[in-house]
Amino acid sequence: MGRLGRAHAGPYAAVQAHGLRCWPSTARANGPSCSAQIKAGVPCRAWAGYSKDVPGPAHSASYAPMLRRAARLKRRRRNLVQEDSPSSAPDPAAVALEKDALSGAGGAPVEPRSGGCAARQAVDASVRAVAAAASARAACEDSSAGRLGGCRISRYTSASVARGDFANNQGEPMAKTKKPRSSAPDPPAHLPWHHPPAPPVSTALLISLAALLLRVLVSVGPYSGQGVAPKFGDYEAQRHWMELTLHLPSSDWYRNTSANDLAYWGLDYPPLSAYQSRLHGLLLNASLPDAVALRSSRGFESPESKLLMRWTVLSSDLMVFFPAALWFVWVYFKGGVGGTGEERMAGWTWLLASCLINPCLVLIDHGHFQYNCISLGLTLGAIAGVLSGNELVAAALFSLSINHKQMSLYFAPAFFGHLLGKCIKRKYPIVEVMKLGFVVLGTFAFVWWPFLHSYEAAMQVISRLAPFERGIYEDYVANFWCSTSVLIKWKRLFAIKPLKLMSLSATILAFLPSLVQQIRSPSNLGFLYSLLNSSISFYLFSYQVHEKSILLPLLPASLLALQEPHLYGWLMYFGLFSMYPLICRDHLLLQYIAVLGLFVLIYYSPGGSSKKGMSIPSGAKAVLSLALLCSLLLQVLYLQIEPPKRYPFLFDALMMFICFSQFVILTLYTNYKQWMLNSHSRSVGRKKDL
Repeated sequence: MGRLGRAHAGPYAAVQAHGLRCWPSTARANGPSCSAQIKAGVPCRAWAGYSKDVPGPAHSASYAPMLRRAARLKRRRRNLVQEDSPSSAPDPAAVALEKDALSGAGGAPVEPRSGGCAARQAVDASVRAVAAAASARAACEDSSAGRLGGCRISRYTSASVARGDFANNQGEPMAKTKKPRSSAPDPPAHLPWHHPPAPPVSTALLISLAALLLRVLVSVGPYSGQGVAPKFGDYEAQRHWMELTLHLPSSDWYRNTSANDLAYWGLDYPPLSAYQSRLHGLLLNASLPDAVALRSSRGFESPESKLLMRWTVLSSDLMVFFPAALWFVWVYFKGGVGGTGEERMAGWTWLLASCLINPCLVLIDHGHFQYNCISLGLTLGAIAGVLSGNELVAAALFSLSINHKQMSLYFAPAFFGHLLGKCIKRKYPIVEVMKLGFVVLGTFAFVWWPFLHSYEAAMQVISRLAPFERGIYEDYVANFWCSTSVLIKWKRLFAIKPLKLMSLSATILAFLPSLVQQIRSPSNLGFLYSLLNSSISFYLFSYQVHEKSILLPLLPASLLALQEPHLYGWLMYFGLFSMYPLICRDHLLLQYIAVLGLFVLIYYSPGGSSKKGMSIPSGAKAVLSLALLCSLLLQVLYLQIEPPKRYPFLFDALMMFICFSQFVILTLYTNYKQWMLNSHSRSVGRKKDL
């Protein structure tokens, strides 16, 4: 027989080998049930009689059919051994097991008892493995020829064995695994399921509480436009949208009326964002009606309103982004993207902290004041859905994300390419594409239903979502158009229409390689790289980009923190640096320094230390070191020295140019890494890869 050393460890090892998730509950006349003992951490002795390694009372009646099958298997394997060694004697253990199976407890006939399918699978796997172990011992003791390491080796020739009765989780024969014998069953806590155990709830809760505390501390500081009349800032914009959606009908939300002056923070986000504003407006109206009163509440500021507004962001974060981050981390390690074995469990804490403690997201949402956590949380949930094989759920979540903030379209090429590539490789590709299309169209129809009663109403919404008249860029942002405007005056040389065509062409050319790679060879890790490449392509080349749009490429960068720790750290730092002028205008410098310091501590924590030792070429180190030194120097100069009157935005332009140069280098690197996956990563087949 094969070397079935794992079976000698007892029934737990048998269940361990087959990757089963549950244990049978065995009623005993003189003690608690098997499942109760296992939950208490005590080795269950209701398995007694299956193996001579585990003494105890007789079998329960419900396992008699399994025992009969085990006896038949033992006889068959004993016959195979006797064919190789005629002098082998009958196995006493097999005879006793057969007699016990036929008689039941106390020597009386037994009747099978109904039970759970998984429980019977566990017992079946256990008795089959024990039967094989007994047969192997008989071969070792009775045979005098063909010994290897003190035990007789014989190949399986039975058809039942060929079907994979004794195969582990990877489909390999257990005979290939050598393990020392054990006289006691393995404790259930050490069972390696198909995926590693979920992170301890207490540790995940501590990380979530730390992330929540950080958000609360940042929210104590000032917000965008605090006390700066007449238009204030994004805080006033969000409050004003609550006022409008609360008091006006949906037909007037995106239309210029006497009660809705579009020149004063007109609503310019999709309908789902408007519904969210209405919900928050109802909450504020119930607690502080003056904060959302129509017309009279413009510029309303009070400690109470600030507290309520801050809590709307915190609650949105807790209800959307936090669950999505936890789901992604669980799927990441369950699906194998995070490595195998110990690697899959070594860095989950670090990855969860990297997702939840994103310094840029915390500063913008809880300092500057926005609700990016909702759209990014929906996108993160869609990513987890794709990795777990729930493509229809992912399509619905991503559609909701686009309907909350149109900037989520930055991720659209990655989702489109990956899902299309998977559909093409399946048996009925057209059907798969149609299912995804129906989900997307149904989600959009559901969200846009109040505005679909007329063509004019729908076009009013669309016109507010694409404000081309604002120009190709507004503030200083670290993208191509702003960084090169020092040399080429884009706004002066070109009208809006040719600029739209140029930006569209440049954006498509930038994300096209990533899109093609995912259509040809869709893979989970490639999907994460594609999300980063697609979003940063839009950030660098698309029309009307804000400095806060860097949050979109930072999301997939944080998801790749274990795979690409240097990339994650570098992009996060320069993304934070690109928002430095905005942070200073909002008087959030103290919060900026605090979250940056916390980010450095997390980055150099032990969780990702196994991959931080990856070598970086000396030339790249020199470039990165120079950029880091220049960024630190510019941050000091920005605070201490007045720029020349002729160039009032000199420091802003230099900051954006440095950040842009780093983003271009990182974009080239991530595109290269995505295409290199074809040489060492398996593609997704017709079936789900998770």
